[in-house]
Amino acid sequence: MIEIITIGDELTSGRTVDENARFIGEALYLRGFSVSKITTVGDGLDAIAGALRNLNGATRFIIVTGGLGPTEDDKTSEAAARCFGKKLVLNQKAFSALKKLIGKANRKVSEVNKKQAVLPDGSTVISNPVGTACGFLIIEDHKHYIFLPGVPGEVRAITESFLVSYLEKECGSKNIILSKTLKVFGLWESLLQEKLANVLPDDGGVSLAYYPSFPEISLKVTGKGADENKVEMELQKAVNAVESRIGEFIYSNNGELLEEVVGRVISEKKATIAIAESCTGGLISHKITNVPGSSAYFERSFVVYSNKAKEEILNVPADIINKCGAVSEPVAKLMAEGVRKVSGTTFGLAVTGIAGPAGGTAEKPVGTVYVAVSSEEKTEVRKHGFFFNDREKIKLMTSHMALEYLRKAVLGIPIQ
Repeated sequence: MIEIITIGDELTSGRTVDENARFIGEALYLRGFSVSKITTVGDGLDAIAGALRNLNGATRFIIVTGGLGPTEDDKTSEAAARCFGKKLVLNQKAFSALKKLIGKANRKVSEVNKKQAVLPDGSTVISNPVGTACGFLIIEDHKHYIFLPGVPGEVRAITESFLVSYLEKECGSKNIILSKTLKVFGLWESLLQEKLANVLPDDGGVSLAYYPSFPEISLKVTGKGADENKVEMELQKAVNAVESRIGEFIYSNNGELLEEVVGRVISEKKATIAIAESCTGGLISHKITNVPGSSAYFERSFVVYSNKAKEEILNVPADIINKCGAVSEPVAKLMAEGVRKVSGTTFGLAVTGIAGPAGGTAEKPVGTVYVAVSSEEKTEVRKHGFFFNDREKIKLMTSHMALEYLRKAVLGIPIQ
């Protein structure tokens, strides 16, 4: 059995999300291991020592993160020494690694930094490929205590360079676990589960897990078994079964973000895009430019928040805005066509809406949004009513919907 202990007042106070437990748990699960318990404690010496003692009897591996830094509140090494009745000593291997790393910055090891190399006597040092705090290993009463730093990037690096291989070596071969992540947009979780009822056989070889993250859902399909080829075959069969039921709502079958998929399909078509944003205030452009290489297809964007901006930049006639309103189908259409023509791009994408909490009317309540996609052949506009009563959610859903419409337009898929 495996337990994880994460340490830090920032975790127990809720100031910081516990990324380490999530990452380690998933990394081990995908290697065929299962974590039986996760414990989070603050930085107090007694709390840490108590957590090290309060373990399930059958637990063989204990993975501890946090409290190995140079400051006064980093007490994990001291707590481990107290728990196991050991002295704290300057570990020469850890100290040499620390001097080498700090020396690269033309600095000397201070007394504060030196603390990171003071470990319980008899500890086995675990190298840290990306930080100054090494990890260490103690074996007591047939239990393996594996202490890691608390910085998430360092935990990831040590998990990949040491932790997984160490557990595999100590435990022998495990079941093969393969998984695929399908990204689903356009279905709420309850409806998604309804559509996928009984989609998989009951033999337990393949499972589904739902991970909602507004405004989409990651659907993880996982296969497990001793024969890798058989697991891979059963996994693909399950993915095919899922796609046969909800394929129109799946935009990726390998875990890509929607903006990454959009960038890929635009690049494959050698197309370009320009964007006119009103209610989203630049959020769509932010998502697109978060993708490396987006300069190859993203030409420009305009945040045309005011009516004057829509008129002057996109050539939307003032009389159309006055007659129909800035949040309307005709204005959204002219915005998408205007940004495409002004920019000389293959596609123009535009959004206009009422994000709230004020500004709504009986005819156009908060959450009324128009999304338009324009190409040389045609312009398509769709109206939506997002009734989340939450400005940020309305903006996020609008940006997602706009990217999904763009993806479909580029691929020639009808926009419903």
